[in-house]
Amino acid sequence: MADDEIYCTHYKVRSNDHQQIEMEKSAKYTDLFVCPPGYTVIDQEPPREKFSSRQCFSCIPVPNETEWVKEAYRAHFGEEFTMQKRSIDNYDDIQQLLAPLKRLKTTSMETTNETNEATVKTEAVKPILKPGYIVKVYDTTDDILLNTMVEFIGIYYDHGVVKADSLQSANEMDQDQSLPRKTIHCIQYKKLSHINPLLHRQPTFEKNQITMARQSILSLFESIFPNDKLLCEYLLLHLISRTYVRQPSSAYGKLSLNISHISTEQMNTLQQLLQTILSLHSILSLTVQTLNTMQLMPNKNVGKDDDNDNFLMQTSLQLPFNSHLLIDETKMECGQLTTLGLNNIKLLQDIIRQQTLKYEFHVYQLDYDCDIRCLVISSTKSILPCDVYVRYQSQEEINQITFPDISKEEINNIRRYFTYIGQQLELDQTINDISSDINTYIQEDFVNMRKQKLLTNLDDFHLLLVLARLETLSHGENILTETHWNQAKNLEFTRRQRMNV
Repeated sequence: MADDEIYCTHYKVRSNDHQQIEMEKSAKYTDLFVCPPGYTVIDQEPPREKFSSRQCFSCIPVPNETEWVKEAYRAHFGEEFTMQKRSIDNYDDIQQLLAPLKRLKTTSMETTNETNEATVKTEAVKPILKPGYIVKVYDTTDDILLNTMVEFIGIYYDHGVVKADSLQSANEMDQDQSLPRKTIHCIQYKKLSHINPLLHRQPTFEKNQITMARQSILSLFESIFPNDKLLCEYLLLHLISRTYVRQPSSAYGKLSLNISHISTEQMNTLQQLLQTILSLHSILSLTVQTLNTMQLMPNKNVGKDDDNDNFLMQTSLQLPFNSHLLIDETKMECGQLTTLGLNNIKLLQDIIRQQTLKYEFHVYQLDYDCDIRCLVISSTKSILPCDVYVRYQSQEEINQITFPDISKEEINNIRRYFTYIGQQLELDQTINDISSDINTYIQEDFVNMRKQKLLTNLDDFHLLLVLARLETLSHGENILTETHWNQAKNLEFTRRQRMNV
């Protein structure tokens, strides 16, 4: 949020003829004094009661909004655009949707003709653009916080940002005095819990739709990871996880996932599939070079006098709540990290462990809460501390992936599933009641597992609770039962057996 702005609510204009007619005009929802033809602004100090304040917010479009969401909103609002790309909604099934994308090669890799070996290109890290809009809100509010997704309805000006202490009219305004950011004077706003347009149109979700969507999701995952239902199940639970309780240095409900030993084809196909079914998704590729040169901590240089530079500079980790981040570690090589590289690793560790991100304000640093589902893909076990590590188990390397026949309606059902289950469906809190049957059953089971040394600490027990909660929600239910608890136990103990934990 930028500083509050004091503005003049009313001003007077005077006609240029001999009658010298004066009129009072409102300055609300404007940056400049606008004069009718034949009138001039009266250059005098307004009375004190004609001043008020408005809150100013630096805003950008949602940084990790996936393409199908943008296409859906364009189609809904009838926006005309000249892009020559084919709309996602024109594809009839998942195979058509992903087929052109599966053959794409990553831009950071090239293959030499002589040795046929992959070598990493050296590319400069592109800086994140400065905020594109200043939104001015007239009703004082504490609802709009950092990284909040908000829908604004207001008056848009493309003349750039103008300082409110200027009494010049629009005709006299020097273009060099306006800052290169557009302004929106807010008439009404609404905080958004999600940006999935499909759920806005059809907010209800029937139980049979949830069951079908869950089966379709697992079938898609099993096409990428054949013969490994365990990994597919963990991937599904990871994608619907979210933080529901926060304590100092702890965030409960998250389920960060580390997957290793998968092929490049599987990695690329998974990335494209996530872009197709999730509404907020981004990817971060890690190498020693990028860690040593890339600034991941959002920073604001308040030491500069230039108002054009006095804004928080966004980085690839500054994401809205309920975002998904795929961290690609497969290109990591041996090397030495600089101070910046170590700080970047620390930032990623804080996000995964505590769901907090540190911000730099030149003279001090602040930790802000976040809710980012982190999926780490690595060659071996990741250097980042994920909640769950699953090694892909397959007899042979997967180089050709074929998806089952899934219609466009089923694809949209999957998109609605992840938003509804992952962000809106809440678990019944009966488990917190000490006298409840399920609570008693879990307590007795916990004691038995400790006796059998199946659990070594409370963190293992907490992971089982998180898995049981997600297993319940994934079936569209909000009451934890013995069946879901046992499913979570079997899932985790099977994984430990594979990992030799």
